[in-house]
Amino acid sequence: MTITAASTKVLVAFMLMCFTGATVVAQPGEQMQRFKEEKIAFFNEKLDFSEKEAAEFWPLHDDLQNRKMKVNEDEKTLLNYYNSNYTAMSENEIDETIKKYMDLQEKRHDLNSEYHDKFVRVIGKKKTMRLYALEREFRVHILHKFRAGRGGSGRGPHRGRE
Repeated sequence: MTITAASTKVLVAFMLMCFTGATVVAQPGEQMQRFKEEKIAFFNEKLDFSEKEAAEFWPLHDDLQNRKMKVNEDEKTLLNYYNSNYTAMSENEIDETIKKYMDLQEKRHDLNSEYHDKFVRVIGKKKTMRLYALEREFRVHILHKFRAGRGGSGRGPHRGRE
């Protein structure tokens, strides 16, 4: 399986924005769909969602991810602007940029808090906390799968066991 530069960029961007990447295929849209399907299967199995829980949880989850991606895009735009202009910026402009950056961090936190409450109402406290623990496990799983697809072992030369 060959990995194009565009496929790699899409994968890395999605990993950073939405917990991790996807399996490598020809089209970025297909990557996202496979990733989503794998994520749904992973979490449905590990959290043992009832049909009702799954039907209520996934639209909330998708909404949260979309809103987080918007914050991530705003942050990227802000940081790119700063990186391109910081040498010419006044102290006031830098202060304003810092405030915008901190506002984005607060918005991300507020989203997590808002959706935490929604998740608890739908799947309960125990499964919500398990969800948080499984998010890291899923990132590691996908990262190892991605690296293995590239012919790697899933571990860099400096990495030990996860």
